[in-house]
Amino acid sequence: MNCPRSRGDYRGLHVAAAQAQTELVEWEPSLPRTDRVRVRAHTCVCQSPIYELCAAGGLGFVRRSTSGSLTGSDESAWLSVAAAEDLWWRILSGQAR
Repeated sequence: MNCPRSRGDYRGLHVAAAQAQTELVEWEPSLPRTDRVRVRAHTCVCQSPIYELCAAGGLGFVRRSTSGSLTGSDESAWLSVAAAEDLWWRILSGQAR
């Protein structure tokens, strides 16, 4: 796969194709709930949408952006960090969208 350079030499993870029985994630428009959000992992910009595993205030969530910017992005429910990481891996493996 020919991926453009992004964020230095690290281009991000690639999302697997959706599986036959894909879990549907309830996405909500992003709201400014806190001043700081830490992006712990992200997917490659060569695929759309771009997903980010985020943490803020002791909680975790997944943010989804189709434009490559944070404007017009959606996010999953805010969960415990462990539950957000589990959702992240289900998205990456094609088990959730």
